[in-house]
Amino acid sequence: MPLAHAADRAMAQFVREGERLRRESLETEWLLTNGLGGFAQGTLMGTPTRRYHGMLIAAMHPPVDRVSALTAIDDTLVIDAGALTQLSVRLTPIHFEGAEHASSHPNLVSMEQGHFGVRWRYRVHSPLGEVTLDKTLYLYDRRNAVGIRYAVRSGGIPIRLELRPLIRLGDMHALHHEGTAFMRRPLPGGCFIAREHLGLHLHSKEAAFRDDPQWWRRLTYWWEQDRGLDHVEDLYCPGRFEWTTVPASGTSVLTLHASTDAGSLPSIEDDAAARDRRLAEITRRTIVRCGGDALGPADAAAVAALARATDAFLVRRGSVTHPQHGGTPGVSIIAGYPWFADWGRDSMISLEGLLLVTGRFDEAQRLLQTFAERRRRGIIPNRFDDLTNEAHYNTVDASLWFIHACCRWARLAREDAGFSSSPLAEACLDVVEHYARGTDFDIRRDPADGLIAAGSRSTQLTWMDAARDGVVFTPRHGKAVEINALWHSALLELAALLAPRDAARADELRTLAAEAGGSLRRLFWNPQRNCLFDRLEADDAGGWRGVGDVRPNQVFAVSLPHSPLTPVQQRAVLSVVRDALLTPHGLRTLAPGEPGYRGRFEGPMPQRDAAYHNGTVWPWLIGPFVEGVLRVHGPAGAADARRALAPLVEYLDSRFLGKLPEVFDGDDTPERPQRARACTAQAWSVAETLRALALVLACERGDPVEKS
Repeated sequence: MPLAHAADRAMAQFVREGERLRRESLETEWLLTNGLGGFAQGTLMGTPTRRYHGMLIAAMHPPVDRVSALTAIDDTLVIDAGALTQLSVRLTPIHFEGAEHASSHPNLVSMEQGHFGVRWRYRVHSPLGEVTLDKTLYLYDRRNAVGIRYAVRSGGIPIRLELRPLIRLGDMHALHHEGTAFMRRPLPGGCFIAREHLGLHLHSKEAAFRDDPQWWRRLTYWWEQDRGLDHVEDLYCPGRFEWTTVPASGTSVLTLHASTDAGSLPSIEDDAAARDRRLAEITRRTIVRCGGDALGPADAAAVAALARATDAFLVRRGSVTHPQHGGTPGVSIIAGYPWFADWGRDSMISLEGLLLVTGRFDEAQRLLQTFAERRRRGIIPNRFDDLTNEAHYNTVDASLWFIHACCRWARLAREDAGFSSSPLAEACLDVVEHYARGTDFDIRRDPADGLIAAGSRSTQLTWMDAARDGVVFTPRHGKAVEINALWHSALLELAALLAPRDAARADELRTLAAEAGGSLRRLFWNPQRNCLFDRLEADDAGGWRGVGDVRPNQVFAVSLPHSPLTPVQQRAVLSVVRDALLTPHGLRTLAPGEPGYRGRFEGPMPQRDAAYHNGTVWPWLIGPFVEGVLRVHGPAGAADARRALAPLVEYLDSRFLGKLPEVFDGDDTPERPQRARACTAQAWSVAETLRALALVLACERGDPVEKS
């Protein structure tokens, strides 16, 4: 069995059994990914409770155009030794509208997630004796394919399995209803199902397929209902697989494969073994880079768990090839599962934690090149559309994070000597030139103060970008604090890399940085609150006035490699952020007590959008906070930084097995504790937690983050 593979046993697994399994059967979720943008996801009990739950969500044009191919299998174990002793057990409860919803399974004794598969163990007591069944779901690497394996031990008791695939075969974001025509064609050992341009192959060597088309109506997903969205759908069942066996001794095994192509598949064991070796090497390199044998057992385990979590987000972008890499596909980062595709901002922020801390320098270069080749008028894509693959460019910060990521890659990959003549340097300078003279979305450098302004009342160009039905919930047009902190630091980082071969250009960049830094230090300082304004907005007299919301964006003026602030200002900013915004799971997006603060991320989508950046906690912000603490306080701040990180590291064995979520509630009291919300696995949450932990460990070893 793949989850018992020797290499897999050496890695952390997540196990639920006993009372904890019963208590968490529907709320705790697992996730498997295939490196293409496709995935499988579900609950501990296997019951789908989201529209995004499924055994195979396939990326038809990696990493986008994702379709829910196989939602679930209605699998029934029948113990049959005559009419008087027949016992039927449904292994996967399905929730239907109007029916009672099971919250646990009486025969499910354990659930285990490995790195590429999940395994359920059922134990059934019958008049003839005990039957044990293990069900393993394995998602293949770089294939839109899944293997579901049933292993039965019964000591001679006759058993039968009946498997009914439940199929949407459509856009993963949209629920399906009866009425669409499906085409099915029997094949040896299975069948082929088609809907419009999509197809699904179902095959088993051991079982017989019985053609029996039917609709399963009114399945309900309570997470969608909680979000105020449509939550009831109908699924198509083409028939059933039947398998009868009498395992006199040992184990009888049935495997069902589902895939969106007709290609042959390797054995589960061979595919898992290759991935085990690759992931073990990534984990080893990360541990070495974070201290190796000097790490204590707890730190080594934390680094290993985070390193393994990073692998879920790295995907192939199949439509981009790079001649300098032998025509291999481009690399990108899925921002979050289950519903995000690849975003430029998220990719650039996540790059260091996902790829540089883990020593994946070649993939980091390919990712940077993927976005550099897609830039338009100095702007890298904000995101790629999950349906059309079209690039959207509505961002002001992604291109500045791109420069920062390029410079970090050059330094850590030891490519700084040749960077000035590289295509990436050309792309960075293109960003600077367009921002300096002005580009799309009213992004421009103000010659009066050297600061970057961008946007209008109708745009959302920074990472605080929630908007719906024409409403921008967190307006940040004008001069945003983190945009100008990024501009200042990017200019100086780029200048340092260019200086050995192009001193004149480096001096020009330093001049721009000096003007922007001086203006930021002067114009953004809010003496009444002893911290930075979140942004400057245009006033009626043609000038600029500060907006005094206490938000976390000011922390970047401390955490980035080059801070424009005085040491006194840096300490003051960190103090305000710590006192008003820091929670156990990251930083709030707005301080409690500020106008518009919303402490709970809940309710219908407009209500959630309004809270998204107005109090909701984002784990990824722990990275800049920890970096700021270490830059300002050095080794003396390491203990505080470690305490800030600890709850997120511990959360890896919580609701989303081995992953960290997108957000948490802003309120955190005994009466209203923080709850994880939105995406169940977010790239920058994992990346920044790992990067921050690596910084803390380095600081404790006597290698503190350099002060600018």
